[in-house]
Amino acid sequence: MNLNDNENSNSQFFDSPPMNSMNNNHPGEDFFSKPMTNDSLLAVLEYLRKNGLTETEEQLTREAGPILRNEGTSGLPPDFREAISVEFDTFVKHANDCSDVIQAEFSQLLFPIFAHSYIALIEKHAPTARVFFNRFKVFIPECFSEFVYRLSLIEDAMTLRPNEYVRTLRDNKFVVKLSKPTMKHLELIQTRLIGVKNIIAKHISIENADDGAVSRTMIETQMGGILGVISKGERRHKMLFSVVKDELMQSIEKRKSKGKDVGKKMQTSQHCPAHDRVPLPPLSEHLREERRNWLRDVGKMAIISPETPVSICMYTTINAPIGVASCDFSDDSSFIVMGLSDSSIVINAMDPMNKMKKLRDMEYLEKIDIETADNVQSQMYDLQASTSSARLTGHGGPVFSVNFSPDRRLLLSSSGDKTVRLWSMDAQRNVVIFRLPSMVWQAQFCSRGYYFATASADKTVSMWSTDRMTPLRMFPDAYGDVGCIDYHPNCNYIAGGSEDRYVRVWDVVSGVRVRLFSGHKAPIIALKFSPCGRYLVSLDAIGTIMVWDLAYQRLVAAEITEQAGAKGHISFTRDGGVFAVSHGNDNIQLYSLDALISAAATQNDLYAEPRVNMEGFQLGSYATKQTAVIGLHFTRRNLLLGFGCFGQ
Repeated sequence: MNLNDNENSNSQFFDSPPMNSMNNNHPGEDFFSKPMTNDSLLAVLEYLRKNGLTETEEQLTREAGPILRNEGTSGLPPDFREAISVEFDTFVKHANDCSDVIQAEFSQLLFPIFAHSYIALIEKHAPTARVFFNRFKVFIPECFSEFVYRLSLIEDAMTLRPNEYVRTLRDNKFVVKLSKPTMKHLELIQTRLIGVKNIIAKHISIENADDGAVSRTMIETQMGGILGVISKGERRHKMLFSVVKDELMQSIEKRKSKGKDVGKKMQTSQHCPAHDRVPLPPLSEHLREERRNWLRDVGKMAIISPETPVSICMYTTINAPIGVASCDFSDDSSFIVMGLSDSSIVINAMDPMNKMKKLRDMEYLEKIDIETADNVQSQMYDLQASTSSARLTGHGGPVFSVNFSPDRRLLLSSSGDKTVRLWSMDAQRNVVIFRLPSMVWQAQFCSRGYYFATASADKTVSMWSTDRMTPLRMFPDAYGDVGCIDYHPNCNYIAGGSEDRYVRVWDVVSGVRVRLFSGHKAPIIALKFSPCGRYLVSLDAIGTIMVWDLAYQRLVAAEITEQAGAKGHISFTRDGGVFAVSHGNDNIQLYSLDALISAAATQNDLYAEPRVNMEGFQLGSYATKQTAVIGLHFTRRNLLLGFGCFGQ
């Protein structure tokens, strides 16, 4: 705004109707001849706020303090209003004057004190609350910027009451962990800041930090959750995270360790669940045959390492103008399925010679005499109707996720039409519709089929079975949309990543949340269990990758990248030593879990500091030309398959 603009704006303001005391002939003389009253001062402050002149508004508020104190404000005692700003300003200055570690610990308190102070002010007097907000928002740590923006959308008491985010802050205590020196500093400053002391007592839960060495890195990697860090009470649950090593897994381990020194490993037998803990149907003959085929391929499986880099085969679809919302590969890599934004599903055979068989009509099937007919299987399928591509329709919204069952006989899909559909691959039609109260972001089978889980926009994760129309379990713990899930390899646990930035793991038998992790600074868009079951990898919307140790309930490593995206995907190699990550953009990154485990072998305890951007963790980055990668899959020989939509 130039000088002329300022003059015009001031003239228009002084001539405006609300200033009734102005004389039409000499507005300037009449206005400035009278003393500034509370009402006229508030009118000026409101004008400055509506026109974005925040610095002028703050300066005027400070200089006009005596007038406001003498005359008061409607609904808000002037001493109370000023006390909040003065106390918060004093608290910020005290925190900045402390040492590096104590300053980092105090930074955990800035956002909850700021948020509850603003909420208290907005209920009493909105203009004062806006001055407070604009003055002190710059002091809030960057990891809470999204939450600060949500607060900025609240303009008065009417918009405050129905706000779901404010309700979450009020109904739950914000958890912070402070060391003993920081606790002493806090006790000292609370004797002078009564308002801050009351907010902490009512809305903040302070726990003693662990006895291990506390560093700034450890503090900052735990911050970011909507309700702070994880309480110590979350560590009371035992988790049976191991996977029973059958013949196939033993063969993969031998292939991986061939010619290498095998270090000391954790005894995992005591962490294995009983085989009948989760009732599962027996392995079908088709699934047994698949595992036998996989066993034959183990000898040809490549072990990816810095010396033997990955081979990638990228598939791109170029005739999807509406866009591809999701995709999945079958376990044996023979089929790929795409969920489109126009609500349809397209299935393609990876090998055109290996076409999809289709069952004959029911009238023909009823005529087959199972007891006397020869080659019943061949008579059931219409070989002439076999195709290399099929399109399935039925959804009424974008198909957010698709997932093959382990035996490839069923297909699961979730959509924006609030349904999950089960499709028969043999009949190539919809067989079951599961209806939910909100949109379903992801649906996924467990490693044995039969059970599947869903993540919904109603902040819940549900566990289902293919033979029931209602969920077997519901996990309503999250404070935001649950956008991604993953089933544990032993089928006993489900992990979910939410918009509230927490990673949760639930026990499907007891329904208890056995793990809760904090540290992400943005909504979580993808997560994946390692094949061994001990580690969990999560990815958020700003590109940060975090590796969690389920045994020690801690963060092992964090990789901070600039690969921001709204949809991500994580895929492990069949031996579990390497995982690939896509952020929904034109880039694939590979990371070595084996290198991370080896580096952290001497720090396998609860208080070990997480490794941030560890050297040797990332194996490589591979870019496409104009294709956003939305799907990844490792074949049984560890060839990496990528999928994306051209120009999307």
